[in-house]
Amino acid sequence: MPKQSNLVKLGDAINQLFKQENLDTKISQFSIKNNWKTIAGQIVANYTSEINFQRTTLFLTITSDAIRHELSLQKEKLIDEINKYCDYNIINQIVLK
Repeated sequence: MPKQSNLVKLGDAINQLFKQENLDTKISQFSIKNNWKTIAGQIVANYTSEINFQRTTLFLTITSDAIRHELSLQKEKLIDEINKYCDYNIINQIVLK
């Protein structure tokens, strides 16, 4: 009778650890912050002073009233861009300050 193997692929083990420790979300949040200019564009990035996360909500502090208003009209598009960037739905809501 063949011996059962407890071997797991390294990639699967790492993915399981990331999900277990919530590291996949933290890494994605870090990546969003570091690549905000690429995701949101140069103009929005120039007027963004803070980027914070609380669960599936993204909090943005925007220093320009005009940019904040424009973003308020395009929240769904920005949510889609962020989720597309991360390859999964990390953000469900955006709060502009």
